[in-house]
Amino acid sequence: MSIKKFLTTTNLIFIGILLLGIFLRFYQMKERFVYGHDHDLAFWIVKDILLNEHPRLIGQETSTQGIFIGPLYYYLQVPLFAIFRMDAIAEVVTSSLVGLFGIFTSYWVFSKTFDKRSGLIAGFLYAVSYIAVNNDREAVPTMPVIIWSIWFFYSLDLILKGKQKKGFFLIGILTGLIWHLSIALVIVLPLVVLAVILSKKRINLKWTIVGVIIVLILSAPLILFEIRHNFIQIQAFVRSLTSPQGDIYTGYSKFLRVFFLVNKNISIFIWNVGPLLTDKFVAIVLLTTAFILNLKKKMLNGNQGLLIFLWFVIYLLFFSIYSKTVSEYYLSGLFAVYLIVLSRFLALLYESKKMRAVALALIVLFGLYNLDRFLGQNIATNGYTQKRLLVSEIKKDSTQNGYPCVAISYITSPGYDLGYRYFFYAEDLHLNRISEKVPVYTIVFPLRKDNVKEDKAFGALGLIYPDYRRYPLDEVKKSCTGENINLTGSMFG
Repeated sequence: MSIKKFLTTTNLIFIGILLLGIFLRFYQMKERFVYGHDHDLAFWIVKDILLNEHPRLIGQETSTQGIFIGPLYYYLQVPLFAIFRMDAIAEVVTSSLVGLFGIFTSYWVFSKTFDKRSGLIAGFLYAVSYIAVNNDREAVPTMPVIIWSIWFFYSLDLILKGKQKKGFFLIGILTGLIWHLSIALVIVLPLVVLAVILSKKRINLKWTIVGVIIVLILSAPLILFEIRHNFIQIQAFVRSLTSPQGDIYTGYSKFLRVFFLVNKNISIFIWNVGPLLTDKFVAIVLLTTAFILNLKKKMLNGNQGLLIFLWFVIYLLFFSIYSKTVSEYYLSGLFAVYLIVLSRFLALLYESKKMRAVALALIVLFGLYNLDRFLGQNIATNGYTQKRLLVSEIKKDSTQNGYPCVAISYITSPGYDLGYRYFFYAEDLHLNRISEKVPVYTIVFPLRKDNVKEDKAFGALGLIYPDYRRYPLDEVKKSCTGENINLTGSMFG
């Protein structure tokens, strides 16, 4: 293909969208990286794979006790960790690169399912959406759930069109990825059966078997782990569905809670302004109106509309009866629904000569507003950059004083004492348990916590140096012969 043929208007627009997405996902990468406990866990797993040459069958434990996420996310990070010489910034680089694939996914899937115009609109919405950008920069194993949901819609559409070969092949891949991303995605799999029924095509047994084989291959780590450990995750999964998990909401109040969270997610995706628009279900009413207009104007056919509607209902009902406390991220599998409805509605407006200017204005306003939200975002000052500087100062000071090991204490709220172990590892600090014979460096967050005055500040983090007179060097050296608890202590997850 010649360069002239490649540089079509559509391709040039998509390149512009991709460049905008690159900027939003890589700008101030270190400064905006809120490094925490999940990132420590990821680093430790990658270190185990890359440096200790210990293949992992599982990742970290999820919020449901006894269920672990699959290892795929961590294996994806191995190449970047090798390139960045074990610098944890590789985590957010990997996540952001996957986010760029999300932009391509939105454009390609919607172009194939609908038309190029819808593909460009969907790609643009995903590229600039504040919630999508932050999701892509978050660097956690569940980050690709949004991308998964878009491909799942594409696979359903393939099956609706009778293209079972491609559809079942893709469904096999997506089903095999569920354990690696979020076990909650399993709840929408019944839609595959409905898509087959709606297609009015006889099921292709050959490609059904191929799909099952793909699932087994991608689930091999789970199968091996379960066989070796007496199926503990399956047991934990069953318990999570059959045992109360302490949510304060039940019955109708739980339904309203989930409904509110769905509305909140839609609101955050579109505008994120004011409690009125979030609390009074305005967002979900507008999305429903757009959905109905899409059906009426044939922007979605009846079968697509039914699957999208049931997708929404499945999430709403399942999490309304699920006994665990539900937060917004549990509902991220609905993002594809929002993207489908909004992109097709904007395409509908654009097709009308009278409304074309309105469609363009809405798209431009969406882009400018989300850019403003991103650039005006308050950047946390207790993240990667500040933690690295603080731990580097501990290393520098302890070396100057000849301390072969140190102890660390924290003045902070529970949970904020986590997310430092990578930095201690990177500085090759030998950590001992707190005792009278080991110099103690104290980390304070936020500054002036409990009216404690820090000796030196690093953004919102404070450092208090040891009382050097209490730690004669000879005594310290004798006490530093034990294990390095930074390497041997529990990772809590």
